[in-house]
Amino acid sequence: MLGGTRAELLRLLAEERTTTDLARRLRVSAATVSAHTAALRGAGLITTSRAGKDALHRRTALVGLLLRNG
Repeated sequence: MLGGTRAELLRLLAEERTTTDLARRLRVSAATVSAHTAALRGAGLITTSRAGKDALHRRTALVGLLLRNG
């Protein structure tokens, strides 16, 4: 099962977003977002790349398949 925060995070990642942006939108700390993104990355649902100091997160194709078939 996917918790409410992680489900909202995946919804927000319809567009590439930084950890800071996600934290602001979810009204949680950057550390909390980092923990959630680590779990989602481990499940193959997101990828993360670096742009300078920023971590940029985006959904994988797997999310689209799950949303379509779920």
